[in-house]
Amino acid sequence: MRSFNSPEDIKKMIKRYVAGKATPEEIEFVETYYNYQERQDVQEFSTEELEQLRKQTFENISSRLNSGDTKSEKQTTRLYIYSSVAAAVLLALTFVILLQVNSDKDRKKQLSSLNKPLDIRPGSNRATLTLADGTKIDLDDKAEGKLKETPGLLISKTSKGELIYIVTADKNTAGNKGSNTVSTPKGGQYQVVLPDGTRVWLNAASALTYPLSFSGGQRRVQLEGEGYFEVAKNKAMPFHVISGDQDVEVTGTHFNVNGYKDNGSVNTTLLEGGVTVHSLGGDQKIRPGEQAMVRDGAAKIRVRTVDTAEETAWKNGFFEFNNSSLKVILNQLERWYDIRVDYQNLPAKRYNGTISRNVRLSQVLNMLEVTGNIRFKIQEGRQLKVSGN
Repeated sequence: MRSFNSPEDIKKMIKRYVAGKATPEEIEFVETYYNYQERQDVQEFSTEELEQLRKQTFENISSRLNSGDTKSEKQTTRLYIYSSVAAAVLLALTFVILLQVNSDKDRKKQLSSLNKPLDIRPGSNRATLTLADGTKIDLDDKAEGKLKETPGLLISKTSKGELIYIVTADKNTAGNKGSNTVSTPKGGQYQVVLPDGTRVWLNAASALTYPLSFSGGQRRVQLEGEGYFEVAKNKAMPFHVISGDQDVEVTGTHFNVNGYKDNGSVNTTLLEGGVTVHSLGGDQKIRPGEQAMVRDGAAKIRVRTVDTAEETAWKNGFFEFNNSSLKVILNQLERWYDIRVDYQNLPAKRYNGTISRNVRLSQVLNMLEVTGNIRFKIQEGRQLKVSGN
């Protein structure tokens, strides 16, 4: 058998073999070559070419094995060798094809990721429940149903992403001391139904701490971030929301408290009923449609009339902007999409409009870019760069 030294010669010979134009000597070489050689000579072949080579090799060897031409010991030995070689060749070629296919997929995936702009999904129902004993329960991973049961109290999760506390018929509530905390991360929100029936919606990057059972002359909860409250009526036991330096007191009403630290104030917006806001600067009652602002370090509570739909749009699945500054908007996007924003050199722009919170970040940014003189770029590490046009 003559030698085939050049890789290029081998490639040409393999192509002749696949086309059915190889000499007997070349056929024998191809069908025994992979028993003792590395496969680098076929690494540049396409997946289709490798598949055709595997198919042709199988058909050629199988044809001879099935011919029944085994008249001599030499021929029988030859066929045995062919069958062994066939197995080796098919195994080797199959392996090479798999590598080639996976390599092709990897390259396509890499090219796709390079050509496709980065994007980020919206937030969802995500939260962590911290029990009185310090145990943490990831509510994302838990199926609906009972989470914990103690004498007089059942804690469960619904299919809608709600955490419900139900007071049971058991009057022995001695074990229900201490407090629980529900906290949402950036990109998360959650609903809680407290033991008294009060319903609370928690916005992203927020936390609500509350007792396992309300007793005494008042109901007190602690809020960090933003929450919307529908307080169960109980005139004999006022409901208090402590947030920053303020205390909102109600007996039964609907209101929103926004106490994010980057606001520089705690804003309480009343939708229904009546509330009294207590702070270092005194007490202030507000009516539906009004908002009480307690600025950090300020001695006075400021009251103004606001658009309640704008203040509570997040609860209903929307961003609503009413002459809102770009910084205020980006603060909301940062919490809901769990991104980091470069706030340097922000254009002095204000916006009006309503955008769904259930769309990808790029769709929100595209709407903001329509003005024509601002551009956004989502970068690696969930960072958002802002620039003027």
